[in-house]
Amino acid sequence: MDKDCKNRIVLDVRWRRLKKYWNDVLSVRYAALEEEIKRLCGALGLPDACAQSAAELARRFVGRGHPPQALAAAALFLSCRMLKTPRPLDDFADYVESLEKMKRVVRDLSESVKSVPKHEHYVAVIAARLGVPAVAAKNALELIQKNRRALQGRNPWAAAAAALWLSGVDMFLLRQFASPSAIKIIARHIK
Repeated sequence: MDKDCKNRIVLDVRWRRLKKYWNDVLSVRYAALEEEIKRLCGALGLPDACAQSAAELARRFVGRGHPPQALAAAALFLSCRMLKTPRPLDDFADYVESLEKMKRVVRDLSESVKSVPKHEHYVAVIAARLGVPAVAAKNALELIQKNRRALQGRNPWAAAAAALWLSGVDMFLLRQFASPSAIKIIARHIK
């Protein structure tokens, strides 16, 4: 490092070139990330609002060593949760190379995201996808509201599926959202 007569560090011209190069690299990575988010959004049939919020969320984490495909999928997963249209991780399994890498990125990103939907939103999503009668969905919501403490820290998909199972929905239908063993374990706690 070069120093001037007052012993201050003098920045070389090369630092400016390096910063310009880094900005070019980041702009290419942003474009590739947005393409990947659009591809996933189209494949999963998600609204454009999810894609926009996912792009904003993912831009903050570009250049931190995450694979672009896992970062795009994790940002889309969390943006769906923030917009109150949560999707299970299994929906992303067909479109991502490694689900484990995506889970790691989701953990990193979720620290920066504060709004997480309540269990009621998960019940609403499952009920809408399966065409559950309104009476069963209402009973499941009441069960969840009565047993808030028992559900703390539990998998929200399994908790919603367990409440719907106790409300009379067939276990075979709920298997796509949570494993039957997880549903039965949580159902013991919320009776």
